Amino acid sequence: MKLDSVMRRALLAGASFAVVAAQPVLAQDFPQGGTLRIAISQMAPSPDPVVTTFGVNWATAGVVCEGLFALDESWTPQPMLADSFAYSEDGKTLTVTLRDGLKFHSGAPLTSTDVVASLERFRESAGIGAAFKGAVSAIAAPDAKTVVFELPAPSPIIPGLLAGSQAVIMSTASLEGASPTEATRGLDCTGPYTLTEYQPDQGVTMTRWDDYASRSEPSSSASGMKHAYADQIVFRLMPEASVRRDSLITGEIDIAGELPSDFYDALQNDPNTEAVVVPNNQSLTVVFNTKEGVAADVNLRRAMYYALEMEPIMLASVGNPEFYSLDPSWIPDPNSFWYTTAGVPEGFGTPNPDKVKEYLAASNYNGEPIRWLVASEQYQKHFLTAITASQQLEEYGINVEIVESPMANYIQARADATAMDAFSSFLPTYVDPTSIAYFNASYPGFWEDPDKMELMQQIATTIDPDARKAIFEKLHALAYDQFPFIKFGTEANMYGIRKGVGNPARIPSRAGDYYNVAPPPQS
Repeated sequence: MKLDSVMRRALLAGASFAVVAAQPVLAQDFPQGGTLRIAISQMAPSPDPVVTTFGVNWATAGVVCEGLFALDESWTPQPMLADSFAYSEDGKTLTVTLRDGLKFHSGAPLTSTDVVASLERFRESAGIGAAFKGAVSAIAAPDAKTVVFELPAPSPIIPGLLAGSQAVIMSTASLEGASPTEATRGLDCTGPYTLTEYQPDQGVTMTRWDDYASRSEPSSSASGMKHAYADQIVFRLMPEASVRRDSLITGEIDIAGELPSDFYDALQNDPNTEAVVVPNNQSLTVVFNTKEGVAADVNLRRAMYYALEMEPIMLASVGNPEFYSLDPSWIPDPNSFWYTTAGVPEGFGTPNPDKVKEYLAASNYNGEPIRWLVASEQYQKHFLTAITASQQLEEYGINVEIVESPMANYIQARADATAMDAFSSFLPTYVDPTSIAYFNASYPGFWEDPDKMELMQQIATTIDPDARKAIFEKLHALAYDQFPFIKFGTEANMYGIRKGVGNPARIPSRAGDYYNVAPPPQS
């Protein structure tokens, strides 16, 4: 069997988050027209997805931009801007051929030069970009339609790394003056909508682009055909969840994103709204600064883990046991190929006072405050997990200082090893373990353990899916020994829609594919 076919088989088996083929998302088609109005809880200073690992930066780019690959409903990467791709016989070269006739919103034709410029910037960014940099030694454009990736070792992960919103392709001209930390002035991309207006304190307006060149395959999450039903997609900034709920009920908006579970009855009892529950959405977590400061002490982190009771923490944050599970896996979706509980101590979620005392005695902790960052815009999930955990830790003499700040300050502070000891965060499902931000040393938390780094190198260069799974199980077990981060549980996501919204997302892999969602019929 040729190595190219082995790579493709490994890609499908090892990067897939379902064992069944993805089905088209549409049970029916919808007419074009109208405005899809979406209330969101937060906005980044810039729509540029490259400049931060924080997912809020990716929402606009997910509608406006595209990459070489895109994830389908089973979390498997499929070609998007790519027409085809092939590995060399030795597996150390990946050649991607671009689709014909593609152009940017500015009218400039898409060429391989733009791909190289975008991905060279991406590979110097934090998080997934760092994983991509480790897996690719060089990117070249031998002609206008061909991109060649040179790999230090055979690896099946490249399409998956290039399927996320951080790896979108922008025109070379729009990248002038930008860097991995300096945002672009706009988004000159290839997606079905153009960015008409971006005001970080108000919202976003995106307008259907009539020159969009869609793929012809059936829609499946971010892959395949993009229908662009709405004339415009508008994000309206509404930080308060109650405001989003009330605006949905009154008809001011069509979709209210990210609502607490205690709004479920209100939406279900209103004849014009529906509460949509998306299970296994993300892990609720705390990430520690392992580089310096009080939390760099591994025995203190172990003591903190064994001091925590997860049920009250999840109940305080989510509010309804029907909307969370006490699942310890760092892969939130239990149907994932990568799902594992390897290395999880017996009795996850239950305190072990003897272990707490043992590890506190072995640590250098002397009661210093642990600076725990939370974002004020994420009050329920960030603050309530932190305050509940801090109350439990206090019983063992472990002191937490909760530092609440606006999102921009939170993002800045968590990237500064001198400014924090821990921060509240979330972890969704990723296409491949090499994409999991927490496992990259450049991600805030700075976990650079030599064993972890070696395992990350192994999984990035191993072809066989079962062997890669075994390596990930070792990584998972290592995380449950050193606790660079702690998972409280897995939460469902709930959001609200107006009756008549067509094809709303009901599975985690479809988050953000608003181009395939139709506005309700205009009254």
